[in-house]
Amino acid sequence: MRVLADVRPTPEQLAIVSRNRPGTEVIRGAAGSGKTTTALLRLRSLIGMFVSRKKRQEVGEPVRVLVLTYNRTLRGYIDALARRQALETESLELQISTFGKWAWALLGNPKMISERDRAWKIRTLGETIDLPKDFLVEEVDYVLGRFLPENIEDYITTRRHGRGATPRVDQATRERILEEVIKPYCIWKEQKGISDWNDLAVALSQKQSSPGYDIIIADETQDFSANQIRAIKNHLQPAHSLTLVIDSAQRIYPRGFTWQEAGIAVRPENTRRLERNYRNTVEIARFAMPLIEGIPIDDDGTIPDFSKCERHGPVPVVLKGRFSKQVWYIAQYLRRTVDLKNESVAILHPLGGRWFGYTRGALQAAHLGFAEITRESDWPSGPENIALSTLHSAKGLEFDHVIIIGLNAEVTPHGGEEEDDRLAKLRRLLAMGIGRARNSVVVGYKPEDASRLIQYLDPSTYEEIPV
Repeated sequence: MRVLADVRPTPEQLAIVSRNRPGTEVIRGAAGSGKTTTALLRLRSLIGMFVSRKKRQEVGEPVRVLVLTYNRTLRGYIDALARRQALETESLELQISTFGKWAWALLGNPKMISERDRAWKIRTLGETIDLPKDFLVEEVDYVLGRFLPENIEDYITTRRHGRGATPRVDQATRERILEEVIKPYCIWKEQKGISDWNDLAVALSQKQSSPGYDIIIADETQDFSANQIRAIKNHLQPAHSLTLVIDSAQRIYPRGFTWQEAGIAVRPENTRRLERNYRNTVEIARFAMPLIEGIPIDDDGTIPDFSKCERHGPVPVVLKGRFSKQVWYIAQYLRRTVDLKNESVAILHPLGGRWFGYTRGALQAAHLGFAEITRESDWPSGPENIALSTLHSAKGLEFDHVIIIGLNAEVTPHGGEEEDDRLAKLRRLLAMGIGRARNSVVVGYKPEDASRLIQYLDPSTYEEIPV
């Protein structure tokens, strides 16, 4: 499957790529602004700088480089890109991983709790707490990811960065969550001799490996936790380069913290912002914009400068009809419209899994080859240029064409209030999915069970097609 072509840095990106010096660099970038590409172009320059430095100092050790992503799908994609940028030298050790896989290996492969069992235990412990149970699971994840064990009581009074205004979690509710859910959950894990992913971050924030890394690049850090950032910082050489790539406007996981509490000094001289959207056409940008308008963002979030999009393309299409009709329309659309030898396609869904059963059959019947990339560690190397993926796993990727089907209320649950944190997350998630596209977008939903997200789309920006 195709990945990004080699690119020349734009003037906006060149200012970041060419500025190589030890210390921390924060790249704040909007969707479609080339954040990941910029970081990987910067990687090549940094490797050259550290290789030369070790030669001058006659240090025999190789330059140790770690590139971290937040999920396995993005890891496979970045691996294909990063190895293009790495210099061919024996003086280099390049590791590309998700945070979880990296931490698990460093800690000797501890026994892990499954996501299903973790969620079940938290829901069970919080049975009498008046919060949506999925929200409660995310709240526990947020707390354990933000605070170190010795500071866990700070949750009761500290501002809940990045968690929205609703559902409301007052001080009394926080005390109950801490005493009735979090503490018993941690005791239960200890008794079982198992760990969750937050435990690994805590362990590595307090335990150093030797030798440390000369260069670390962490992509999509808005979806890293504070303890993960602490762990990364704890595994750097004294003289190092740390690059953190972030856009909190695209945050889709329950994270939230300040740089200061994570031990990162962020100042004007070590931050750069990318605002211009280079990926999308004018039509795609107009289509996505209403989804994120009005959602509050902090300093680490960047609204794309859509006014400077220069390329034009087809107007996005919104399909109205049953899921099976959407799928068969897509199969014909791909055969009729897309150059599948030279262009890539992502077919996305909020949940994936069994929802793609019908899609697989329709693509096979139409003799259209595809690859499933959700949570896959390696980027597909075959000739198929159609990818099936969840919306979450498409984060950070790029395709020529994006198709988002089955956008129904059933698979996009949230609260009823406009300020609901889950609704805001879904709006960002859909905007992110649309923003993966370079050339065209198709969205589909069932009218009788339409997701509320459809209401945020501006009819003047798309063509509606009943199927």
